[in-house]
Formats: sequence, structure tokens, C-alpha cells
Amino acid sequence: MTDGKVAVIGAGPSGLSACKALAEMNVDFVCLEAGQGIGGIWDVERVTGGGYRSLQTNTSTRSMAYSDFPFPEDHSPYGTAPQMLAYFESYAKHFDLLKHIRFGERVASAMPVNGAGWRLELEGGETREYKAVIIATGQYNHPKRPHNETPGEFTGEILHVYDYLDPATPVDCRGKRVIVVGLGSSAAELATELSDPDGPVGCASELILSARSGRWVMPKLFGGSPADARAPHPAQPLPGVLRWLPGEAAPWIMRRIFGKMLRSTWKKMGGAAGLGLPEPSIEPWEDRPTLSVDFVPALKAGRIDVRSGIERFEGSTVTFEDGSETEADVILYATGYQLGFPYLSREVLGCDAPDLALYQRIAHPEQEGLFFVGCCRVMCSLWPLAEQQSRWVARALSGGFEIPSPRKRASKAVPLATTLPVMCNAYVDGLRSEAGQL
Repeated sequence: MTDGKVAVIGAGPSGLSACKALAEMNVDFVCLEAGQGIGGIWDVERVTGGGYRSLQTNTSTRSMAYSDFPFPEDHSPYGTAPQMLAYFESYAKHFDLLKHIRFGERVASAMPVNGAGWRLELEGGETREYKAVIIATGQYNHPKRPHNETPGEFTGEILHVYDYLDPATPVDCRGKRVIVVGLGSSAAELATELSDPDGPVGCASELILSARSGRWVMPKLFGGSPADARAPHPAQPLPGVLRWLPGEAAPWIMRRIFGKMLRSTWKKMGGAAGLGLPEPSIEPWEDRPTLSVDFVPALKAGRIDVRSGIERFEGSTVTFEDGSETEADVILYATGYQLGFPYLSREVLGCDAPDLALYQRIAHPEQEGLFFVGCCRVMCSLWPLAEQQSRWVARALSGGFEIPSPRKRASKAVPLATTLPVMCNAYVDGLRSEAGQL
């Protein structure tokens, strides 16, 4: 029998927001964290990987703060990993969340129990039962490693950004010929770091960025201010005019406004030709742009040699799709992540994890009492959005509103990996319309 508690899996940024929301609404819960501390990938020195020592936030601290816990006024506009970890530790302490977290408890499997709860098995074999489970382990645990899909054999070192800590760890890239594969924000940041002759650790002797397709690129700062300085915080309500528009009209308008702004910035920077990058292959609102402070200056300074996608390997020789070749010592894949929940079987999910579709991007369409927080694609900072998702879940579990039937949930379930990123304020407004004030 279940003891009536809710289990939150993970004590990273999303898990902490779930803990706070449940505590506020007097829902009995426990948080199970596999590691020995909070913060997820922002605890970069832990052994599980995912964060690197030069990691910084891609949205400003103003935009990414939880709605009721702002950063200090004198805080830098973009937080470093140590700063972000300190923020999460302060948040957990301020709201007295640590007493609910059980560290060193890794969930091995989660199974429904006759439609009346969930049985969790921990590594080591211990089992416990809960009335509901909130998955808050994030989107950065399962790296896409495309190396085996490329013909041939590469005889140098291979790693993913998930494994990377700095130019010397775990693979010493200093003085080496390095290829960074990808064109997202991590690829841009690491290509910049590895090509910086003034870097504190050292740098590569040659840095090539291999991009199979184009992306929109934006600087983080405009005139010294964060790029998102004028954007509303994700928790802010939609302006009245947008709130009363029918259906998807408000998100459609917000996407077009964002697209117009991004195209204008792109043109001012010189566009793809001016930066030596491939033309963007998607609309501006189809994915978050690549954001970096120093990537564009590094491109313009000639420190980064941009090539097309990798076609094949032959020893240390790498051939690109445009027919050019180079010798390389290290390949660093910054090719992103895919959803993965190793403790949830395919039978429980009803699909492979990357194909998961959820009602409101939160509730499983068929399994009662199974919720996911912080797993959707967004055009804002994820954490304050996860905070609003957590409040939606907590209101439902506290009896504040009734979640629709499985049939209705299934009819309105949204594929997490393939739908457009949410326009955050419009999405949060929809959650509030269903659940009441969050």
C-alpha cells in the first residue's frame, strides 16, 4: 500500500521547484536524488557529467530567477556554474527544502501499482510505494553521440560535451587539432574556449567547427545589456490583448515578433555569409538561437574554421561533406541530448522516451499519477517555467482542480521533442486558465 506521499525524482532546478510547490500546498512528499548534492548539471565537479567549468547561463539571471526568489541586484547578468549552484543552494535553504531530500538514492525502476500508486525500486533492491511520481531529472542526461553513424574509423580521441570539463579534462586538447561538431550554444561556447589563446588553461592549436546545418546566432549582450532585457519574465501574465485572442493566435503573434527581431539582429551581424556560417535551416521560432558573448568575435577574428558536416573518417583524416579534408587529434561532439528516463520502461511510457507526448507537456496521457516537470522545449529560461508546471501539478495533487480523463489527455497530448518550443507566457497563461492562479 502507498503511504500517501508523492515522490519527486531529482533535486536539480526543476526538482527543487517541484519540492517548493508541493510544500506550499501541503502535499506530503519526498525527493529522491541520486547524487550527494542539489543543482543538477550546475554542480559541474560531480562525477556524472553534463556541465563544464566555463558553463554560463544562456538567459539572464533576471529572466531565469524563480518568481519569488530574485538574484541579488548586483549579480552579473549571466551566471557562472558556481554562482548558479550557490543560487540553488540558497533557494533550498530559504524555503527549507533540504529536509525533504534523500541524497544518494538512485531510482532503478518505477512501475504503476494497480492504478493506485507507484512502486519505486532503488539501486540495491529496496522498494517503496507512493501515490504519485514527479519526474524532474531534466533533459541533459542522455547525450546524442552520432560517432558510430559516420563511416570509417577515427583513431584520435572522441568525447561529448557531456564528458567535457575544460580544455585539459578529461581529454587534453591543448596544442591539439580539435573538431567541435555542432552549432548550438554549447558548441559555440566550447569552440570559443578551445580557440582562445588567452584562456586560463590553454587552447587547441587548431579549431574547426563542423556544422551540418545552419542555426540562428545571437550575442548575449546588446549595448552592455542582456539580449532578453525587454522580454517578460515567464511567470508574468500575458498582456490583456493577447490573453483574449482565440486558440494559438497569441503564440503565433509572439513567434512572429521574435522572428522579426532575430532576423534584424542577424542582418546587422552580417548574416551567414558575414560570419562564415551555413544559412539557418529553420525559422527563428523553431528552436532557441545559439547564444554566446564571444563566439561572433572569435569567428570574425579567424580563430574558428567553419566546415560542413563530417562525411567519413580514415585514421586521423576527417573528410567533410564539401569534399575538404583535415587531420585531427580530437573530436568533441556538441550534438545535444535526447529525452531519457532509464527507470521508466517502454511498456510504462507507452513509447520510446524521445517520442513521449504529454498532456499540457506535464501529465502522462494514460498513466495516472505520473508527471514530468522541466522536460519541454522552451523559448525562455526553463526553470521559472518548470516552477509554473510544478504549481500546476501541486494544485492538482492537493485537490485544487481535476485533471482530465485519460481519453481527453491522450487527445490533447503534445510530443515533447517534435513540437515547436513554447512561447512561455502564453503557455503559462494556459496552465493558469485550467488550474487557477499559480
